[in-house]
Amino acid sequence: MSPKKNAFFAFVTEYQKEQMIDQNISFSFQQLADKLTPIWNSMSDNEKNKYKIFADKLNSKRKEKKNPEQIITLHNNSSDYWKMKEYLENMFESISEEELLNTKFILLHVNCHAHEAEKYYFPAEIAALKFNLSKGVLHTYHQIVGLANNYPRGFAGGMREYSDKFHQIDCWDKNHPENYKKILSDFINFLKDEEISDLNDSTLDLPCMFTVETEIGLDMMKTKNSLERLYQTVFPEHDLLNYKSIFKIGSVERLLFEITKKTKMNLDSRSIITGLTTHDILKTGLYGYGLGCTYHEGRNIAFQCSKARVLQWMSNICKYVGEFIGLQLIPGRHIAVQLKDGSRMIVENEDTPLSKADLRMNSIRSLSDQINPMNSFLQNEPSTSLLVNI
Repeated sequence: MSPKKNAFFAFVTEYQKEQMIDQNISFSFQQLADKLTPIWNSMSDNEKNKYKIFADKLNSKRKEKKNPEQIITLHNNSSDYWKMKEYLENMFESISEEELLNTKFILLHVNCHAHEAEKYYFPAEIAALKFNLSKGVLHTYHQIVGLANNYPRGFAGGMREYSDKFHQIDCWDKNHPENYKKILSDFINFLKDEEISDLNDSTLDLPCMFTVETEIGLDMMKTKNSLERLYQTVFPEHDLLNYKSIFKIGSVERLLFEITKKTKMNLDSRSIITGLTTHDILKTGLYGYGLGCTYHEGRNIAFQCSKARVLQWMSNICKYVGEFIGLQLIPGRHIAVQLKDGSRMIVENEDTPLSKADLRMNSIRSLSDQINPMNSFLQNEPSTSLLVNI
């Protein structure tokens, strides 16, 4: 069992959430603890008391008895995590460094319609991206999912609170698609690169997808559970507790770690001196205007968009790895091009032609500096785009 939380822990945690939600700034707990200690020491007992109450609530949740369904879910998720770790290690053992460049990976981000207290998760937005190190983006999938006619009664308040805090996709908005069979079919067809006629086929073998292990408002468990609930909604005969999930979801942090091992980057002094963890590398930079979906762009919260997230992860992986393996980064495919209006663009289909003429690239400033990933990461300010006048 985790240690009891105190009032200072609650104070730092609340500040950490506010920074992420309001400004899209993420600090480690220890960084914030060092920064906030003087402020905490100057606060009155009355000011500290509300955080003591918050800490007591956190501790009371630790003592709540989990029902059998929650226990089974936790066990399955833990087992799945270690199975996927072993799967990934075996996969990288079977490919050479040369094959690595053209090996296709799939990144996944799911924003959820969620009620945290009830552990209820259902997709609100699904984004997936296929890429390889050689070409960058190959294809993308994106879908917002409605819940207006199907949300569980009694969960309204908690689901609204979660939505407002994170992705702002309203579960009561009837404009969002709710044809779950079509949504599931399109998603699985994207993953398989072919039309699948029988989604209920017990032998259906989907490729592994990689998502972030944990961040504020999201983790691997929520992602997997939300997709499983979507599947069960289409095929209600599949009991969430008893059927074998068709979704294989691994850690994108572990994916980057295995890439660095395969290319021996982890032994390179340039990699060591950055002091960055895989999580640091993936989250670095802003989810820029132009990379999000229409829904989130229109609300000026592109950084909350699932599509913007997977594009950013892909770009950061390619930039970080690129210097070590002599990878020639392609503007508009590995990294975003920044247009004259300040927005950013990555071509999301490998079949779409891309050249200087296509982009009307009249002026490119500091090209070598802009696309040298190690210069950026060593400064802890990676360049996320290439400036283009259009």
